[in-house]
Amino acid sequence: MNTDDGLHLSEAAANVVENLATRVAQRHGGRLTPNHIVPYLPMSLALIKRCLDQMADGASVVAEEQDGFVGYLFTAYKDAPVEDGVLDVTACVSCDKDLEGAGAELLCSECSALLRKELNRLAERTAWPAQAVYEHEILYRAAKHKGPVPPAAIAGESRYTLRSTRRKLDRLSLDRYARQELDQAAGLTKYCFPEISYPRELYRKNMAVIRSYPASLMEEVQIKVVRIFATLGVMLLGMLALAICTGIPFPFLMLLFLVAGPAVAFWIWRHREKPQDD
Repeated sequence: MNTDDGLHLSEAAANVVENLATRVAQRHGGRLTPNHIVPYLPMSLALIKRCLDQMADGASVVAEEQDGFVGYLFTAYKDAPVEDGVLDVTACVSCDKDLEGAGAELLCSECSALLRKELNRLAERTAWPAQAVYEHEILYRAAKHKGPVPPAAIAGESRYTLRSTRRKLDRLSLDRYARQELDQAAGLTKYCFPEISYPRELYRKNMAVIRSYPASLMEEVQIKVVRIFATLGVMLLGMLALAICTGIPFPFLMLLFLVAGPAVAFWIWRHREKPQDD
């Protein structure tokens, strides 16, 4: 499991996360997981968990397992009614400054800049954006499904292969941000997540910030390398089929491959995708 080494926010930045967590806990009967904070902040689950762990004092905030997930109980709100949907505020959750034309904003410009400065600092020291970029995508995809979701359902909507998706889901399960569940009838391993609301607008906003960090490109590089080799393999098989079926000289096709292959690989490498909406 991740030891979160070096994932330390300043007091001011940690206060942003703590105030937001308190607001969210009020809407969830006092109980929340790090997953519930993900839609609101461009941070990794490990960063969020570190802040929540520092809040847990055994009295006002109690760290507790919730259905097999990492969880926290805010005792002052344990009997509060559960509200659906995302948090909607008119004042900054950190400093209480009025927000003008807030929309999906939760922080004023000053608090947002302070948090971004801290995230910049940590991004230079740790690889948290590399984790956050796939965590946000998986949680966004999973939030659209009710109940356990098979890996293929997430992989089919994401930038990742099924094999890569399984590996990432297993990692999330190991850290208790997700839970494996065997569907006996279908003979499939599915994954359960805490139920959260993650609107497209918040997802696109968070991903734009996360993917602005160089460390987030680690995931992008892996995806592109897989796509390049897969594409070149398909091209090579296609040319073999042409040589066999049409009688086109194989040396000519190989020459064509040597010209077209690098061009295609270069295009895949240079192409940068925007986070998909659906």
